[in-house]
Formats: sequence, C-alpha cells, structure tokens
Amino acid sequence: MEPIRVEGFEAVLLFGAITGAVGFVLGLIPLGFGYFRGRTKIGVLGIIASTLGGVVAGLFLSVPAVVIFMWLIIRKDKSRAAETDEPGPDNPTGL
Repeated sequence: MEPIRVEGFEAVLLFGAITGAVGFVLGLIPLGFGYFRGRTKIGVLGIIASTLGGVVAGLFLSVPAVVIFMWLIIRKDKSRAAETDEPGPDNPTGL
C-alpha cells in the first residue's frame, strides 16, 4: 500500500477545511449562548465569523471571533436591563 501524499494546492485546501471545521465547532459556543440568551442573530453571526476566520487564519481568527461575539451577547443583555430600568446594582430600590 502506498502512503498518502498531499502536496501544493491540495494541502492548502485540506488545511482550510480542517481549520474551518475547528472554527465551526468553536462557533457553536456563541451560537448556543446567544440562543439561550435570546440573541440568536448575534450567535449565528458568531458561528459564521468563527468558521470563516478558521478557514482564513486558523485559530488566530476563530478564537478572537468567539470572544468578541460572546462579549457582544453579554453586553447586549446588560444594556437591555438598563433600558427597562430594572432594579440592579445602580438602582437597588427599583424607584
């Protein structure tokens, strides 16, 4: 049996496919978090950005995309609570 050899353009495509799959798996984190927080659209954008970042530059773009979209989901929840004047640390009495 001959060993499998991957050279040139095939190697680039294989690397892009593997890192894209890793980016997709990492992108499931903001997708699930956004779904449970009611921010599905931001979660979907997070999985798209993480997958494309994985194809382009591997973990160097996938991980920051996950972190940024997780921050956006968390930040949006905090701003929604501030808009409705819900009781919180800044307004403990709820007045």
